[in-house]
Amino acid sequence: DFVVATVPVEVAEAMLSTTYSKVSHSSGVEVHRSLGGYRLPADVAAAVDFVAPTTHLPGLSRPSTALGKANNVLVGDNYNSPKNLRTLYQVGSAEGKAANNKQAVTAFLNQGYAAASLQKFWNKFCDGIKCGKGLPKLVGDSTGGSPGMESMLDIETITGIAGNVESEFWGFSGISPDNPENEPFLKWLQQLSSTSDADVPKIFSTSYGEDESSWHQAAAERLNAEFQKAGVRGISLLFASGDNGPNCHGGKFRPNGPASSPWVTAVGGTAPGSSWPNPGADAEKGIGLGSGGFSNYWPMPDWQTDAVAKYLTQRGVPSASDRGFNTSGRAFPDISAQATDFYVYAGVPEPGVAGTSCASPTAAGVFVLLNDLRLEAGQSPLGFLNPLIYRHAEAFNDITTGASRSSCGVWPAKTGWDAATGVGTPNYASLAKVVVALPTGRASAAPPVEATIVV
Repeated sequence: DFVVATVPVEVAEAMLSTTYSKVSHSSGVEVHRSLGGYRLPADVAAAVDFVAPTTHLPGLSRPSTALGKANNVLVGDNYNSPKNLRTLYQVGSAEGKAANNKQAVTAFLNQGYAAASLQKFWNKFCDGIKCGKGLPKLVGDSTGGSPGMESMLDIETITGIAGNVESEFWGFSGISPDNPENEPFLKWLQQLSSTSDADVPKIFSTSYGEDESSWHQAAAERLNAEFQKAGVRGISLLFASGDNGPNCHGGKFRPNGPASSPWVTAVGGTAPGSSWPNPGADAEKGIGLGSGGFSNYWPMPDWQTDAVAKYLTQRGVPSASDRGFNTSGRAFPDISAQATDFYVYAGVPEPGVAGTSCASPTAAGVFVLLNDLRLEAGQSPLGFLNPLIYRHAEAFNDITTGASRSSCGVWPAKTGWDAATGVGTPNYASLAKVVVALPTGRASAAPPVEATIVV
């Protein structure tokens, strides 16, 4: 249900009953947009969500998606290795048992995969434990090329947390039709939608994003529709919250997307505390780079209103009038995980990697193992996670120290939900008790007969 066509400007103008103008910025960026809007015949418009590029002017800045390096130089097993993360999040000896459990990461923007790099990572860090379950299946039109630090971080981390679970690497070329600076998320979501229930992974981790406003409202709404479709199929979508603190623009806080969507689980960042990697109250603290805040597109869902209201009344939380954030908007992140001191193999060793791109696959790996408990018992996968997270916040490690920081302010970590670390980091042992006690739901079964209509 996505149609892509490349036509001359004059043809696009005739098709859309509009006029395209060249819009230039002093930076040298030029785009063509239909500033006066566009029109479609009524019967066509009834079946179309949006046409792009048309009216939306892309932003000229975006959150940093480049992974950073921690300032400290580590030796030995002082990294956030699979063994240390399993200890920190009380995974213990848990590994996959369910035959139908799968996990996946997504890759965009020329971030490639290399089996040799993944195997080097496993050889270095997985002695005595099982990482992954064989090499990942490759899905999409961009899975080769040079191994990217982002993409290899994601697949190495999720397989390091969730051992003995089949993995998939979903890589896609191109850009968003709405904004040439953005990822082709709809291309991935189209592939997801067309993959049968029996074959689709039940958890995806995505470490990409940008300013929420860089997506036209109509395009963002279509993303939300696809996210909801995944959730009702029992698929969990986790997104990194961003790596630029409160995302400062002109002295005001600006939200990141798609982490700001209420239909995905946004993962913020933490750093090691004094007792790391041993779990406990002093094991973690909020990290400065982790992003959070409030959506300007989506209203706050009922499942988080009470938790967020308590945060906004606490001492040290910035003023909405001073920093321009929307206190009635969807608040993020939902949860967090370690976001610094990771070791990546991407053709060459890359020690000391930092970013919420580390946190999303870490948290995803824990939920993969929680899914496994349910699937092995003949229960349904967890699917859309957020209502469960807020209803059982006590099963997470509450992070009460540290802060998310940028040039125009901070989100301090506080007791309960906060805009730096969400409700906290996952505690597998506590969450395992919660998820096995949930209703059975509809277990995964053979897919129904499907029909494809091409228009």
